[in-house]
Amino acid sequence: MMRRAAMAMALLAAFVLLTIPSGAASEETGWAELFNGKDLSGWTAMNEGKFEVRDKLLCVGGGTGWLRSDQLYDDFVLEFEVRPLKDNFDSGVFFRAGLGGKPWPEKNYCVNLRSNQWGALLADGERLTKTKQAAAPVGQWTKWVLTVEGKKGSLLMDGKTVWETDELEPGRGLVGIQAENSEFEFRNIRIKEVGHLNLLTGEAPTGSHFTTIVGAKGVWTLRPDGVLECRNKPGQATGGWIGTKTDDWANFDLKLEFNVPPDGNSGVFIRRPIKGDGAYEGMEIQVIDDDAKVFGKLQPWQHCGSIYREVVPAVRATRKAGTWQSMEIVADKNIVRVCINGVEIVNADLDKYTTATTRAKALKDRPRQGYIGLQNHGSGIEYRNIRVKRLPD
Repeated sequence: MMRRAAMAMALLAAFVLLTIPSGAASEETGWAELFNGKDLSGWTAMNEGKFEVRDKLLCVGGGTGWLRSDQLYDDFVLEFEVRPLKDNFDSGVFFRAGLGGKPWPEKNYCVNLRSNQWGALLADGERLTKTKQAAAPVGQWTKWVLTVEGKKGSLLMDGKTVWETDELEPGRGLVGIQAENSEFEFRNIRIKEVGHLNLLTGEAPTGSHFTTIVGAKGVWTLRPDGVLECRNKPGQATGGWIGTKTDDWANFDLKLEFNVPPDGNSGVFIRRPIKGDGAYEGMEIQVIDDDAKVFGKLQPWQHCGSIYREVVPAVRATRKAGTWQSMEIVADKNIVRVCINGVEIVNADLDKYTTATTRAKALKDRPRQGYIGLQNHGSGIEYRNIRVKRLPD
């Protein structure tokens, strides 16, 4: 957060509506592209698998390992197209996968893409459902639709049901593509999360928007490409924040992507009131360039993903500034968890933080509901794909 003295002067109580230009929402709302056809942004290669982008295709070139998403998912619809390039092929698509294990995740579900088990469902490597589906010929594209919600799951290939099950274990995990000494190509990979509300487009169920702006005016812009950009003009006062229309956000799963510039600084406010300093009256999850020199040596509680001034990240999971990264914040009663790029870095029980300071109450005594907001710290910041799902009280 790195407060400047001028910031207090900038927190003026000005409220306006964020204008959303036409074209900001996709024609089919709720879908997010997992593969952009240009590079492996949003993915992390694990172990010895070979992955590259060629001719707008995600190519699996052999080796043993997997390519994992930088975001965790629980309930979703996943679409992808795939084709094998050589005989006796073997690959798979993981879901609800963990990070541990080598060469593949130890805990996972997997849509098997092996030539003699085409489309079968595996659980931790063991077959959960059988399939009579004939494998696609080498070089032929097939389209798959995987639907996962709670204990239930189903798989379609080219519009035909491959399997249905009610034996899944509910939970969150990573999506991934397996490399197992075979060559494959993937394209048109996209996902729609079940139950999440897009705060930028106001998609179902409530039609809410990110519309409350406090502080400097005219700095927040929602571009036609769906990116929420904060840029201060030269000489313009910095400070303030943009937030949800309502302050009833108590227990939720918040997901977003951020692009912080070199030496950049911002933050995600949770459970904050309309007045006061969000980092102390509510909570701020820090968004910052961890390698910035302009701030001097950062304290551990200032690093990206920290609960500012209170909870230190267990590990560093950030990447170089100027690249898109993912963040997930789960606020569930007294528990707050933070993941960056698919890695959990904070898991805090607020009830155990009992020490107050001259500026702030102890975490255990801070509000358990309020606004969700994004901080304008003056350095510029970009956010996109901001989604939230309410959790049970």
